[in-house]
Amino acid sequence: MQQEDRKPLQVAVVTPYYKEPAAILSRCMESVRTQNYLHVMHYMVADGVPQPELMAEWPQVRHITLPNGHANYGSTPRGIGALCALADGFDVVCFLDADNLLLPDHAESLIQVYDRARAQGEPLDAVFSSRYLFLPNHEHLRLVPPGEAKGSAFVDTNCISLSRSAGFLWGAWCQLPRSLTPICDRAMCKLMQDHKLRVDWTERHTVLYEANWRRTYLLAGLTPPESGLHDDTLDVVGEGLTEEETWALLRVKWTYVKNPGAEGAEQSKK
Repeated sequence: MQQEDRKPLQVAVVTPYYKEPAAILSRCMESVRTQNYLHVMHYMVADGVPQPELMAEWPQVRHITLPNGHANYGSTPRGIGALCALADGFDVVCFLDADNLLLPDHAESLIQVYDRARAQGEPLDAVFSSRYLFLPNHEHLRLVPPGEAKGSAFVDTNCISLSRSAGFLWGAWCQLPRSLTPICDRAMCKLMQDHKLRVDWTERHTVLYEANWRRTYLLAGLTPPESGLHDDTLDVVGEGLTEEETWALLRVKWTYVKNPGAEGAEQSKK
């Protein structure tokens, strides 16, 4: 093995933020700061509403400020942060929404899978983790979402990591058509499948995901609140989308079909 291959992989974690309370952002940044793996850098990308006073308390975080908000579920700041990390020479990028957390062994478990594949001469383009769900004000919950086991077609944004060999997809969040951004992770999963990325799973639950969906309350055996849920964000998925737009932005041809019984939109390749 060449000396270059023995260098520790450098990991970037990219978090877009908008108007989240300082306590939520600090909770997120602390979860990255306390990673067991030492070679991690956190990029916080303000989508038009920066909090410079708070960021000054976290000098180890790279803070990027965008001049205006994009209202596309963090897709633009996520892509810009990832492209900055790519330009800065990082080997692996992970994504973490501002209201979610990483358990201390998240980056370490990803790198173990990447390193094992490299040692076997079969380097990977992506490694996925798994997540636990918890409800707002119920942080003690550790709910396992159904249908997200190893090999499943869907991987949540916060469970995705990409290596430099998939660098052409690091910034692809920015290119997603606006009506797909409510299901940006599903669109990214389709891109990874279409490009036949070499992927593997850690098979470890290292992401804590704050879920404000009706189905999650039901999974926890609780009565969903009458308001404040995120379910209605899926109402506009695929609205006005054309094959010409997906081809122009993503160089793929998809047809988007609403599936009323599912949590999002079903995407089928033509």
